[in-house]
Amino acid sequence: MDVEKEHSEVIEHVNNSNELQREDTIAAHGFAVESEELPAGYWRSPYFIGTFLAIGMNLAVSDSSIIWLSLVYTIGLAVGLLLVGRLSDIFGRRWFFIGGTMLGLIGAIIASTAKTIPVLIGGQTLVGLSACTGYSYSFISGEIVPVRHRFIANAIIFIFSMPTAGFGAAISTSFITKTGPGWSLYPWKDPKTISFIVVGFLCLVALFLYETLVDLKEPLIPMHIFRTKGFTPAMLSLSLGASVYYSQAIIWPQMAATVYGNGRTSWVGIVSCLVGIGITTGEVIGGTLGGEFTDVDRKYQCITVISLGTLLLGLMAVCTPDTPNAAMGIVFIATIFVGWNESLVLPICTIVITDQQEIGTAAGIAGSSRSAISTVASTIYSVVLATRVGETIPSQVPVAVIAAGLPATSVADYMTAIAAGGSPKLLAAVKGLTPKVLAAGSVAYKHAYMDAYRTIFLVSIAFGGLAIIASIFIPDIDKLMTRSVAATLQGRKGDEETVGEKYHRKHIEAHP
Repeated sequence: MDVEKEHSEVIEHVNNSNELQREDTIAAHGFAVESEELPAGYWRSPYFIGTFLAIGMNLAVSDSSIIWLSLVYTIGLAVGLLLVGRLSDIFGRRWFFIGGTMLGLIGAIIASTAKTIPVLIGGQTLVGLSACTGYSYSFISGEIVPVRHRFIANAIIFIFSMPTAGFGAAISTSFITKTGPGWSLYPWKDPKTISFIVVGFLCLVALFLYETLVDLKEPLIPMHIFRTKGFTPAMLSLSLGASVYYSQAIIWPQMAATVYGNGRTSWVGIVSCLVGIGITTGEVIGGTLGGEFTDVDRKYQCITVISLGTLLLGLMAVCTPDTPNAAMGIVFIATIFVGWNESLVLPICTIVITDQQEIGTAAGIAGSSRSAISTVASTIYSVVLATRVGETIPSQVPVAVIAAGLPATSVADYMTAIAAGGSPKLLAAVKGLTPKVLAAGSVAYKHAYMDAYRTIFLVSIAFGGLAIIASIFIPDIDKLMTRSVAATLQGRKGDEETVGEKYHRKHIEAHP
């Protein structure tokens, strides 16, 4: 009996040691609990379902269509995502997201009632900062589900954004058509352009030097995250892939209107939605196939889909004013691949980090990088387009209308009338204008715009090529696809102790 008792005590001691070792491993990586330890019904509880719905709706209202009109939205994301991620890691999530939603409401009220462009921009600035909470979905949904389910969790969240991300472009196109863009672009050599670029770059350098060299107790940007294997390649693939997407987000609505629209405002609004629908569809597909439902390595998925997306967007350069169906098909399929890549690399940024208590910081850094690099790319696209349009229209349109019979002395009046909207009243004041001249001028304008857009498609290949190179260095994460959960939901004050709190209390008691 003594031998059996001693044997039983040894087995119990070994089991307890293994359990403590397993708990130590979980705690060492910042996880709260294993999914098997969660109580029955946890995934169907009001707290979990309500939190998931709140994340989805927050993303939906954050996907503002006015992103097509101003760079202020992406700038706000670039600044705010890092702050929200890092500070909510330290102080908790709830009030950041409540405050962010309230800020967005205020910004929307200001923007919707604005009478001038500066007030509209001010309101949109608040909306952009508010959207940082909505775009933090990747770590909010990621930390409350097991690691292996983070991809599919994001896919579910993306479905909520389909109404705004998919169809917001129709509203935006209508807004542009009726009001005009209301901003001006400066050439590359203009001192204003150069000064903003130089000062912005120096501020970024100063920030990284400060975070690296100064001994900070709670750094805003923990540099050790960049040294984590796989984080930086995934972050760069995310950022550069988004830069490829923005070449279409900016160009396609304009291209649909100026090259293929023929005055059909409603049609332009509908086809402009192809970009938003495409990338959201790709995000849902990628999130579904990125999880445990496929054996295809995620690294090779990333390399394949971003390569196909870049190739197809580059092929947009072969489209002409006579190939609208081909252009619509290419842009839709290309943005599906770009969205697929994004839905893979963003969760990877949160999975590869060693301490899951820094998941918000990691996602914030990745999201800020995405918005910052995309803002630079968008600026490049916009300025290159403005420069090219300034070259192609003056060189092609006057020749075409003169050849069609318009007197050379009326060319300036004709182009001024077209630039002002081309209303019948304005065109009637142009001497020598005939239906033949109008038809020739319309064709010439389409070809001039198409030649300008081709340059943007070719520029996007450079960003896509860099994204492909970055994807090559993304590591295999199969061994990290565990059932560990980074955070459990807490009830209201006075509620029963949550499973996460029980786990940490037990861990502390076992390690006095």
